[in-house]
Amino acid sequence: MNWNTYTLSLSDLDLDINEIYLNLGYGGEIPEDSFVEMIDKLINHIGSFCKPSAGYLVLPGKIADKNYLEIYNIRIKVGSVITKYLKNATHFAIFVVTAGEEFDTYLEQLRADGDIVSEFLVYSIGSEIAEATVRFITAKITEEADKQGFMISHSYSPGHCSWHVCEQQKLFSLLPEKPCGVELNESSLMHPVKSVSGILGLGKDLEMSLYGCDICGLKSCFKRKTTN
Repeated sequence: MNWNTYTLSLSDLDLDINEIYLNLGYGGEIPEDSFVEMIDKLINHIGSFCKPSAGYLVLPGKIADKNYLEIYNIRIKVGSVITKYLKNATHFAIFVVTAGEEFDTYLEQLRADGDIVSEFLVYSIGSEIAEATVRFITAKITEEADKQGFMISHSYSPGHCSWHVCEQQKLFSLLPEKPCGVELNESSLMHPVKSVSGILGLGKDLEMSLYGCDICGLKSCFKRKTTN
C-alpha cells in the first residue's frame, strides 16, 4: 500500500482562530485586543518557518470484536466507543501529521528564554496547526475514498475515547519508519510534540455517526461544546 505524504506551509492550512482562543481557555470568547494582536503576530512569524507535514496509507481491516480492530493482522485495542462508530468499515486510513521540527525548535527556544506568555500562546497555536493538518489529510483521504466508492468515518486518535495511548505503538508498526519525521518515545508519546496520529474507517456501507463531545464522556473538558 502506498504511503502518501505532503509537505506543507501554513498557507496550505485553514487555521481556525476560534479554536486557538478555545485552546487558550477563553471558552468561545474573544481575548482582549492585546492578546489578539500578539496571536496574529505570532502566527505570521510562525508561518515564515513552520513546515507541517502529513501522511497516510489505506489498509484492509475489520472490527475484530467490540474492543479491537484488526488491520493487516495487527490487533489494536481502541475500545468499544470507537468500534461502535466504525461498524461496516472494510478498510482503514492510518495517518500521521505534525507541525514539524522547526515548530518544536521555536517552542523550545521560547522556553529557554523564559518567555512564558509567548510559549503559552505558541503552544496553543501549535495545537491548532496540528488539528488543521488533520483536516487537510482527512480531505485527501476523502478524495481517495470517493474514487473507490467508499464512505468515510470521522477520525479517531490514540488517547481519545478510551483508546489508550500505548496502543499507538501498534499503529506505528503499520507505518514507515519515522513517518513524517515523527518518533515515539517509550511512553508512546510523539516527537515533535505537536503531532497527531489516528485512523479513519472506510467502507461502502459505513455511516457517518456522532463525533467529538457527543461521544466523549469527559464532562470536565475545557473544550467541551455540549452541556448534556
